Amino acid sequence: MCGMGSERQEGRRQTRQLALVLAAVRAAGTDHPTAEEVFARARLELPQISLGTVYRNLQRLVAEGRVAALALRGVRSLRYDPTIAPHDHFVCEVCGRIDDLACGPRPAAVAVAERKGHAVTSHAVVLYGRCGACRMPA
Repeated sequence: MCGMGSERQEGRRQTRQLALVLAAVRAAGTDHPTAEEVFARARLELPQISLGTVYRNLQRLVAEGRVAALALRGVRSLRYDPTIAPHDHFVCEVCGRIDDLACGPRPAAVAVAERKGHAVTSHAVVLYGRCGACRMPA
């Protein structure tokens, strides 16, 4: 991200806080952080940043398509995903781990929807189960 503080997106100024929140989401890698986790990481750089500012900036980043928001069954908080390219997810029902999965073949449900006259523009597959670590006997 060049020119932090002078970049504009859709006529809106790129603020230091916005850049910091985006960097915090990206720094989490594939961990899909919650807003509170992004807040904790952002406070390391900017101790005076508020949780409200983090939430507002996350909402803006989602609206601008720069990060994705995931609402997943069995996962209490909204999670943020720095990977905006199409991909699917696996959620461990025991430990809550969320893994990115490469998109597989086109789901049969898409063909069913199209046969009913719907125009499918995207899809998201979320698989639930136990991750490898949680499947191991204790």
